[in-house]
Amino acid sequence: MKSPPAQVGETFTLGVRLSEAEIRAVARQLRDLNPLHHELDAARAAGYPGLIASGAHTGAIFMGMTATHFSAPAPDGAARSVLGLGFDIRFRAVVLADQDIALRWTVMTSAWKESLAGYITQCDGEVHTPRGLALTGVATLLLRHA
Repeated sequence: MKSPPAQVGETFTLGVRLSEAEIRAVARQLRDLNPLHHELDAARAAGYPGLIASGAHTGAIFMGMTATHFSAPAPDGAARSVLGLGFDIRFRAVVLADQDIALRWTVMTSAWKESLAGYITQCDGEVHTPRGLALTGVATLLLRHA
């Protein structure tokens, strides 16, 4: 049997900055009409210094990182594929427009599952903004050698 397509301790990161225009556009696409994502005056009246990103927006970027990372070749060059089996994402604080956001996932476990012909891989993740911890997550993924 080949080695797992992910190694415990493997970490991958992404830095993003969401503009007000992007926050508004994505919220519209998601049919999230909460004024906190669209109207600066509403966000300020609610006590925020600017527009806040929809949880679905930041959560989608966070989850999408796993698909992007594990559909690329492994560090040893081996091709691999990924299927998300489940995500547990907790929103800890708002993500504001025009702030640097640091997203990180780390592989915690990876074990062969014969019935799925692949490795059940669990990753823990965090999203930080200049204001502190914004999201935490656990990803359960099915990884295979492609």
